[in-house]
Amino acid sequence: MSDAADGPLAMENQHDYIRTRASRETMPGQLSVNDRVLLHLSKYATDTPPEEYAQESTQIGIAEGVGISRTHVPRAVRMLIRDGLVEESRGRVIGRERRMSVYTVTPEGFRKAEAIWDAFRTSSITVVRGGEPEEVAGRVLEDLVGKRRAVSLVSRMRDRTVELVEGRRAPVRDLRHAPEKMEFFGRGSEIEELKEFLQSDARVMVVMGGKGFGATSLVREFVHACESVDVAWLTLGDFADSEQLEAEVVGFASKIAPEIIDLDSAVAQPDILLVFDDYYSVSEDIVELFSRLVDSEDRASKIIIIAREDTPAYSWFYHRRHVQSGVVRELRLKGLGEDDARRLLGNPDIGPEAFRRVYLMSRGQPRLLRLLRDGDTEGLKAASVFTAEEIRYLLFLMNKSA
Repeated sequence: MSDAADGPLAMENQHDYIRTRASRETMPGQLSVNDRVLLHLSKYATDTPPEEYAQESTQIGIAEGVGISRTHVPRAVRMLIRDGLVEESRGRVIGRERRMSVYTVTPEGFRKAEAIWDAFRTSSITVVRGGEPEEVAGRVLEDLVGKRRAVSLVSRMRDRTVELVEGRRAPVRDLRHAPEKMEFFGRGSEIEELKEFLQSDARVMVVMGGKGFGATSLVREFVHACESVDVAWLTLGDFADSEQLEAEVVGFASKIAPEIIDLDSAVAQPDILLVFDDYYSVSEDIVELFSRLVDSEDRASKIIIIAREDTPAYSWFYHRRHVQSGVVRELRLKGLGEDDARRLLGNPDIGPEAFRRVYLMSRGQPRLLRLLRDGDTEGLKAASVFTAEEIRYLLFLMNKSA
Protein backbone atom coordinates (compact mmCIF):
# COMPACT_ATOMS: atom_id res chain seq x y z
CA MET A 1 0.00 0.00 0.00
CA SER A 2 1.22 3.51 -0.70
CA ASP A 3 1.64 5.80 2.26
CA ALA A 4 -1.14 8.35 2.76
CA ALA A 5 1.43 11.12 2.48
CA ASP A 6 1.70 10.33 -1.24
CA GLY A 7 -1.93 11.31 -1.85
CA PRO A 8 -2.93 14.76 -3.09
CA LEU A 9 -2.92 17.42 -0.41
CA ALA A 10 -1.70 15.00 2.28
CA MET A 11 -1.49 16.88 5.55
CA GLU A 12 1.79 15.24 6.66
CA ASN A 13 2.87 16.56 10.07
CA GLN A 14 2.50 20.25 9.35
CA HIS A 15 -0.14 22.47 10.92
CA ASP A 16 -2.09 23.96 8.06
CA TYR A 17 -5.31 25.68 7.38
CA ILE A 18 -6.84 26.57 4.07
CA ARG A 19 -7.77 30.03 2.95
CA THR A 20 -8.93 31.25 -0.41
CA ARG A 21 -6.91 33.54 -2.61
CA ALA A 22 -8.95 35.93 -4.69
CA SER A 23 -7.86 37.62 -7.89
CA ARG A 24 -9.40 40.20 -10.16
CA GLU A 25 -9.71 37.84 -13.09
CA THR A 26 -12.29 35.07 -13.22
CA MET A 27 -11.39 31.64 -14.56
CA PRO A 28 -13.73 29.82 -16.96
CA GLY A 29 -16.48 27.98 -15.10
CA GLN A 30 -16.18 30.18 -12.02
CA LEU A 31 -19.27 30.21 -9.80
CA SER A 32 -21.39 33.33 -10.10
CA VAL A 33 -21.87 35.67 -7.17
CA ASN A 34 -25.46 34.43 -6.84
CA ASP A 35 -24.29 30.82 -6.67
CA ARG A 36 -21.70 31.70 -4.05
CA VAL A 37 -24.30 33.58 -1.95
CA LEU A 38 -26.64 30.58 -2.19
CA LEU A 39 -23.89 28.20 -1.10
CA HIS A 40 -23.02 30.49 1.80
CA LEU A 41 -26.62 30.66 3.04
CA SER A 42 -27.13 26.91 2.58
CA LYS A 43 -24.73 26.29 5.47
CA TYR A 44 -27.31 27.76 7.85
CA ALA A 45 -30.40 25.99 6.49
CA THR A 46 -32.70 24.53 9.16
CA ASP A 47 -36.01 22.69 9.07
CA THR A 48 -37.61 25.17 11.50
CA PRO A 49 -36.89 28.90 12.00
CA PRO A 50 -34.36 29.41 14.81
CA GLU A 51 -35.02 31.68 17.75
CA GLU A 52 -31.89 33.63 16.80
CA TYR A 53 -30.31 33.70 13.36
CA ALA A 54 -26.60 33.54 12.66
CA GLN A 55 -24.99 36.86 11.77
CA GLU A 56 -23.94 35.24 8.51
CA SER A 57 -27.61 35.39 7.45
CA THR A 58 -27.59 39.21 7.34
CA GLN A 59 -26.37 41.39 4.48
CA ILE A 60 -23.15 42.16 6.35
CA GLY A 61 -22.61 38.48 7.07
CA ILE A 62 -23.23 37.57 3.44
CA ALA A 63 -20.76 40.19 2.25
CA GLU A 64 -18.08 38.95 4.61
CA GLY A 65 -18.81 35.29 3.95
CA VAL A 66 -18.71 35.62 0.18
CA GLY A 67 -15.96 38.25 0.03
CA ILE A 68 -17.94 40.90 -1.86
CA SER A 69 -18.85 44.50 -1.20
CA ARG A 70 -21.97 44.98 0.90
CA THR A 71 -23.37 47.16 -1.89
CA HIS A 72 -23.43 44.08 -4.15
CA VAL A 73 -25.45 41.95 -1.73
CA PRO A 74 -28.96 43.46 -2.25
CA ARG A 75 -28.91 42.75 -5.98
CA ALA A 76 -27.77 39.18 -5.46
CA VAL A 77 -30.39 38.37 -2.83
CA ARG A 78 -33.14 40.06 -4.85
CA MET A 79 -32.43 37.78 -7.79
CA LEU A 80 -32.35 34.71 -5.54
CA ILE A 81 -35.65 35.75 -3.94
CA ARG A 82 -37.15 36.30 -7.40
CA ASP A 83 -36.13 32.76 -8.39
CA GLY A 84 -37.70 31.29 -5.25
CA LEU A 85 -34.35 30.17 -3.84
CA VAL A 86 -34.10 32.55 -0.87
CA GLU A 87 -36.59 34.19 1.48
CA GLU A 88 -36.25 37.47 3.38
CA SER A 89 -37.70 37.96 6.85
CA ARG A 90 -37.13 39.91 10.06
CA GLY A 91 -35.63 38.12 13.02
CA ARG A 92 -33.37 38.28 16.03
CA VAL A 93 -29.70 37.91 15.22
CA ILE A 94 -27.11 36.51 17.60
CA GLY A 95 -25.22 39.38 19.24
CA ARG A 96 -27.65 42.07 18.06
CA GLU A 97 -30.29 43.79 20.17
CA ARG A 98 -32.83 44.66 17.49
CA ARG A 99 -34.43 42.60 14.78
CA MET A 100 -32.77 42.67 11.38
CA SER A 101 -33.44 41.51 7.86
CA VAL A 102 -32.24 37.93 7.50
CA TYR A 103 -32.04 35.66 4.47
CA THR A 104 -32.69 31.92 4.43
CA VAL A 105 -32.72 29.35 1.65
CA THR A 106 -35.99 27.75 0.61
CA PRO A 107 -36.28 23.98 0.06
CA GLU A 108 -35.83 24.65 -3.65
CA GLY A 109 -32.83 26.82 -2.87
CA PHE A 110 -31.27 24.06 -0.81
CA ARG A 111 -31.74 21.59 -3.67
CA LYS A 112 -30.14 24.10 -6.03
CA ALA A 113 -27.20 24.58 -3.64
CA GLU A 114 -26.71 20.81 -3.42
CA ALA A 115 -26.70 20.59 -7.23
CA ILE A 116 -24.10 23.38 -7.43
CA TRP A 117 -21.98 21.58 -4.88
CA ASP A 118 -22.26 18.22 -6.61
CA ALA A 119 -21.03 19.85 -9.82
CA PHE A 120 -18.17 21.51 -7.96
CA ARG A 121 -17.00 18.23 -6.46
CA THR A 122 -16.23 16.87 -9.93
CA SER A 123 -14.67 20.08 -11.24
CA SER A 124 -11.00 20.99 -11.12
CA ILE A 125 -9.52 23.50 -8.69
CA THR A 126 -6.00 24.76 -8.10
CA VAL A 127 -4.38 24.31 -4.71
CA VAL A 128 -1.18 26.18 -3.90
CA ARG A 129 1.10 24.74 -1.25
CA GLY A 130 4.62 25.92 -0.61
CA GLY A 131 4.34 28.08 -3.71
CA GLU A 132 3.56 25.08 -5.95
CA PRO A 133 0.13 24.88 -7.64
CA GLU A 134 -1.61 21.52 -7.95
CA GLU A 135 -4.75 20.64 -9.91
CA VAL A 136 -7.17 18.43 -7.96
CA ALA A 137 -10.87 17.60 -8.01
CA GLY A 138 -13.13 19.63 -5.75
CA ARG A 139 -14.06 16.54 -3.75
CA VAL A 140 -10.46 16.34 -2.48
CA LEU A 141 -10.91 19.67 -0.70
CA GLU A 142 -14.21 18.47 0.75
CA ASP A 143 -12.72 15.22 2.05
CA LEU A 144 -9.83 17.07 3.66
CA VAL A 145 -11.67 19.77 5.55
CA GLY A 146 -15.30 18.65 5.56
CA LYS A 147 -18.18 20.04 3.57
CA ARG A 148 -19.05 22.99 5.80
CA ARG A 149 -15.55 24.45 5.76
CA ALA A 150 -15.11 23.63 2.08
CA VAL A 151 -18.33 25.51 1.27
CA SER A 152 -16.97 28.52 3.16
CA LEU A 153 -13.81 28.43 1.09
CA VAL A 154 -15.60 28.03 -2.21
CA SER A 155 -18.08 30.79 -1.35
CA ARG A 156 -15.14 33.22 -1.26
CA MET A 157 -13.13 31.72 -4.10
CA ARG A 158 -13.00 33.82 -7.26
CA ASP A 159 -10.40 32.05 -9.37
CA ARG A 160 -10.87 28.42 -8.31
CA THR A 161 -7.68 28.63 -6.27
CA VAL A 162 -7.12 27.78 -2.62
CA GLU A 163 -3.83 28.21 -0.85
CA LEU A 164 -2.35 26.14 1.97
CA VAL A 165 -0.51 28.36 4.40
CA GLU A 166 1.01 27.93 7.84
CA GLY A 167 -1.45 28.15 10.69
CA ARG A 168 -3.53 25.91 12.90
CA ARG A 169 -3.81 22.27 11.96
CA ALA A 170 -6.81 21.15 10.01
CA PRO A 171 -8.22 17.69 10.72
CA VAL A 172 -6.35 14.89 9.00
CA ARG A 173 -8.81 13.08 6.74
CA ASP A 174 -7.65 10.08 4.73
CA LEU A 175 -10.62 9.01 2.63
CA ARG A 176 -8.73 7.50 -0.28
CA HIS A 177 -10.34 4.13 0.33
CA ALA A 178 -13.83 5.52 0.94
CA PRO A 179 -16.54 5.21 -1.71
CA GLU A 180 -17.88 8.28 -3.42
CA LYS A 181 -20.56 10.03 -1.39
CA MET A 182 -24.00 9.26 -2.82
CA GLU A 183 -27.40 10.88 -2.54
CA PHE A 184 -28.73 10.14 0.90
CA PHE A 185 -32.26 9.87 2.26
CA GLY A 186 -33.56 9.45 5.79
CA ARG A 187 -31.64 7.57 8.50
CA GLY A 188 -31.97 10.51 10.89
CA SER A 189 -32.17 8.33 14.01
CA GLU A 190 -29.21 6.23 12.86
CA ILE A 191 -27.10 9.35 12.29
CA GLU A 192 -27.98 10.51 15.80
CA GLU A 193 -26.88 7.14 17.21
CA LEU A 194 -23.51 7.52 15.50
CA LYS A 195 -23.13 11.05 16.84
CA GLU A 196 -23.94 9.87 20.35
CA PHE A 197 -21.41 7.05 19.98
CA LEU A 198 -18.61 9.59 19.42
CA GLN A 199 -19.49 11.25 22.72
CA SER A 200 -19.88 8.00 24.68
CA ASP A 201 -17.41 5.74 26.45
CA ALA A 202 -18.01 2.94 23.95
CA ARG A 203 -14.97 1.85 21.98
CA VAL A 204 -16.47 0.27 18.89
CA MET A 205 -19.65 0.75 16.87
CA VAL A 206 -20.60 -2.12 14.58
CA VAL A 207 -23.00 -1.05 11.83
CA MET A 208 -24.70 -4.11 10.39
CA GLY A 209 -27.04 -4.53 7.48
CA GLY A 210 -27.95 -6.90 4.72
CA LYS A 211 -26.45 -6.35 1.30
CA GLY A 212 -28.07 -3.32 -0.29
CA PHE A 213 -29.44 -1.80 2.92
CA GLY A 214 -26.98 1.11 2.84
CA ALA A 215 -24.65 0.52 5.80
CA THR A 216 -21.65 1.91 3.92
CA SER A 217 -23.65 4.88 2.61
CA LEU A 218 -24.85 5.68 6.13
CA VAL A 219 -21.35 5.76 7.59
CA ARG A 220 -20.03 7.67 4.57
CA GLU A 221 -22.68 10.33 5.16
CA PHE A 222 -21.80 10.47 8.86
CA VAL A 223 -18.05 10.77 8.21
CA HIS A 224 -18.82 13.52 5.72
CA ALA A 225 -20.34 15.55 8.58
CA CYS A 226 -17.50 14.88 11.07
CA GLU A 227 -15.53 17.91 10.02
CA SER A 228 -13.46 18.40 13.18
CA VAL A 229 -12.42 14.77 13.63
CA ASP A 230 -9.25 13.10 12.36
CA VAL A 231 -10.61 10.21 10.32
CA ALA A 232 -9.27 7.38 8.19
CA TRP A 233 -11.40 5.05 6.07
CA LEU A 234 -9.97 1.59 5.41
CA THR A 235 -11.67 -1.01 3.25
CA LEU A 236 -10.59 -4.43 4.50
CA GLY A 237 -10.62 -5.99 1.06
CA ASP A 238 -7.74 -3.69 0.08
CA PHE A 239 -5.36 -5.27 2.61
CA ALA A 240 -3.66 -8.63 2.26
CA ASP A 241 -3.24 -9.28 6.00
CA SER A 242 -3.41 -7.74 9.47
CA GLU A 243 0.21 -6.62 9.34
CA GLN A 244 -0.47 -4.46 6.30
CA LEU A 245 -3.64 -3.09 7.87
CA GLU A 246 -1.85 -2.28 11.12
CA ALA A 247 0.90 -0.44 9.23
CA GLU A 248 -1.73 1.69 7.47
CA VAL A 249 -3.35 2.68 10.79
CA VAL A 250 0.02 3.54 12.34
CA GLY A 251 1.01 5.55 9.26
CA PHE A 252 -2.19 7.57 9.46
CA ALA A 253 -1.90 8.23 13.20
CA SER A 254 1.74 9.29 12.88
CA LYS A 255 0.63 12.23 10.73
CA ILE A 256 -1.22 13.52 13.78
CA ALA A 257 1.35 12.61 16.43
CA PRO A 258 4.83 11.83 15.02
CA GLU A 259 5.78 9.85 18.13
CA ILE A 260 3.26 7.11 17.29
CA ILE A 261 5.14 3.99 16.20
CA ASP A 262 2.79 1.06 16.85
CA LEU A 263 -0.89 0.14 16.91
CA ASP A 264 -1.30 0.47 20.67
CA SER A 265 -0.10 4.09 20.66
CA ALA A 266 -2.17 4.79 17.54
CA VAL A 267 -5.48 3.72 19.09
CA ALA A 268 -4.59 5.54 22.31
CA GLN A 269 -4.58 8.82 20.37
CA PRO A 270 -7.75 10.82 21.22
CA ASP A 271 -10.12 12.31 18.63
CA ILE A 272 -9.25 9.76 15.95
CA LEU A 273 -12.03 7.95 14.12
CA LEU A 274 -11.08 4.76 12.28
CA VAL A 275 -13.65 3.33 9.87
CA PHE A 276 -13.24 -0.25 8.68
CA ASP A 277 -15.51 -1.15 5.80
CA ASP A 278 -16.37 -4.51 4.22
CA TYR A 279 -16.15 -6.69 7.33
CA TYR A 280 -17.60 -9.98 6.19
CA SER A 281 -15.57 -13.14 5.67
CA VAL A 282 -12.16 -12.08 6.97
CA SER A 283 -8.97 -13.97 7.75
CA GLU A 284 -8.20 -15.28 11.22
CA ASP A 285 -5.41 -12.75 11.80
CA ILE A 286 -7.84 -9.87 11.05
CA VAL A 287 -10.29 -11.30 13.60
CA GLU A 288 -7.50 -11.50 16.16
CA LEU A 289 -6.47 -7.90 15.42
CA PHE A 290 -9.97 -6.58 16.10
CA SER A 291 -10.33 -8.77 19.20
CA ARG A 292 -7.17 -7.14 20.50
CA LEU A 293 -8.56 -3.67 19.81
CA VAL A 294 -11.79 -4.42 21.66
CA ASP A 295 -9.98 -5.75 24.75
CA SER A 296 -7.35 -3.00 24.83
CA GLU A 297 -7.62 -0.94 28.01
CA ASP A 298 -5.67 2.08 26.80
CA ARG A 299 -7.72 3.26 23.85
CA ALA A 300 -9.06 6.75 23.25
CA SER A 301 -9.80 6.55 19.53
CA LYS A 302 -13.17 5.50 18.12
CA ILE A 303 -13.75 2.64 15.70
CA ILE A 304 -16.69 2.09 13.37
CA ILE A 305 -16.89 -1.28 11.64
CA ILE A 306 -19.26 -1.76 8.71
CA ALA A 307 -20.25 -5.41 8.66
CA ARG A 308 -22.63 -7.67 6.82
CA GLU A 309 -25.35 -9.05 9.04
CA ASP A 310 -24.69 -12.53 7.65
CA THR A 311 -21.00 -12.44 8.61
CA PRO A 312 -19.94 -16.02 9.51
CA ALA A 313 -19.93 -16.74 13.23
CA TYR A 314 -16.23 -17.57 13.22
CA SER A 315 -15.41 -14.09 11.90
CA TRP A 316 -16.94 -12.14 14.79
CA PHE A 317 -14.34 -10.54 17.02
CA TYR A 318 -16.46 -9.59 20.05
CA HIS A 319 -18.86 -11.32 22.41
CA ARG A 320 -22.10 -10.55 24.21
CA ARG A 321 -20.18 -9.41 27.29
CA HIS A 322 -18.62 -6.59 25.24
CA VAL A 323 -22.07 -5.35 24.25
CA GLN A 324 -23.53 -5.72 27.74
CA SER A 325 -20.61 -3.78 29.26
CA GLY A 326 -20.97 -0.98 26.71
CA VAL A 327 -17.57 -1.49 25.11
CA VAL A 328 -19.22 -2.37 21.79
CA ARG A 329 -22.42 -0.97 20.36
CA GLU A 330 -24.45 -2.44 17.54
CA LEU A 331 -26.52 -0.58 14.97
CA ARG A 332 -28.66 -2.90 12.83
CA LEU A 333 -30.09 -1.38 9.68
CA LYS A 334 -33.50 -2.12 8.25
CA GLY A 335 -35.09 -0.75 5.11
CA LEU A 336 -35.94 2.91 4.60
CA GLY A 337 -39.23 4.22 5.92
CA GLU A 338 -42.03 4.68 3.42
CA ASP A 339 -41.63 8.46 3.10
CA ASP A 340 -37.89 8.22 2.45
CA ALA A 341 -38.37 5.29 0.06
CA ARG A 342 -40.88 7.34 -1.91
CA ARG A 343 -38.45 10.25 -2.12
CA LEU A 344 -35.68 7.96 -3.33
CA LEU A 345 -37.91 6.51 -6.06
CA GLY A 346 -38.34 10.04 -7.35
CA ASN A 347 -41.82 9.50 -8.82
CA PRO A 348 -44.36 11.64 -6.93
CA ASP A 349 -47.17 10.41 -9.22
CA ILE A 350 -46.83 6.72 -8.41
CA GLY A 351 -50.15 5.33 -7.18
CA PRO A 352 -50.53 4.30 -3.51
CA GLU A 353 -51.14 0.64 -4.30
CA ALA A 354 -48.29 0.49 -6.82
CA PHE A 355 -45.94 2.08 -4.29
CA ARG A 356 -47.06 -0.32 -1.57
CA ARG A 357 -46.19 -3.31 -3.75
CA VAL A 358 -42.82 -1.85 -4.73
CA TYR A 359 -42.05 -1.09 -1.10
CA LEU A 360 -43.00 -4.56 0.12
CA MET A 361 -41.07 -6.36 -2.61
CA SER A 362 -37.95 -4.22 -2.19
CA ARG A 363 -38.22 -4.18 1.63
CA GLY A 364 -37.12 -0.56 1.44
CA GLN A 365 -33.60 -1.45 0.33
CA PRO A 366 -31.97 1.78 -0.92
CA ARG A 367 -29.94 -0.02 -3.60
CA LEU A 368 -32.97 -1.72 -5.13
CA LEU A 369 -35.05 1.46 -4.98
CA ARG A 370 -32.29 3.38 -6.72
CA LEU A 371 -31.98 0.74 -9.45
CA LEU A 372 -35.75 0.78 -9.96
CA ARG A 373 -35.74 4.55 -10.22
CA ASP A 374 -33.02 4.36 -12.88
CA GLY A 375 -34.74 1.52 -14.73
CA ASP A 376 -31.55 -0.53 -14.48
CA THR A 377 -32.70 -4.03 -15.42
CA GLU A 378 -29.22 -5.55 -15.45
CA GLY A 379 -28.39 -3.97 -12.11
CA LEU A 380 -31.57 -5.42 -10.60
CA LYS A 381 -30.68 -8.86 -11.89
CA ALA A 382 -27.22 -8.64 -10.29
CA ALA A 383 -28.33 -7.13 -6.97
CA SER A 384 -31.45 -9.16 -6.23
CA VAL A 385 -33.06 -12.57 -6.43
CA PHE A 386 -35.96 -11.23 -8.46
CA THR A 387 -36.94 -13.19 -11.53
CA ALA A 388 -37.00 -11.47 -14.91
CA GLU A 389 -40.80 -11.41 -14.68
CA GLU A 390 -40.73 -9.80 -11.23
CA ILE A 391 -38.32 -7.14 -12.45
CA ARG A 392 -40.60 -6.30 -15.38
CA TYR A 393 -43.53 -6.11 -12.96
CA LEU A 394 -41.68 -3.76 -10.61
CA LEU A 395 -40.67 -1.48 -13.47
CA PHE A 396 -44.29 -1.48 -14.64
CA LEU A 397 -45.42 -0.46 -11.14
CA MET A 398 -42.89 2.37 -11.12
CA ASN A 399 -44.78 4.09 -13.94
CA LYS A 400 -48.28 3.34 -12.65
CA SER A 401 -49.93 6.61 -11.64
CA ALA A 402 -52.73 7.01 -9.15
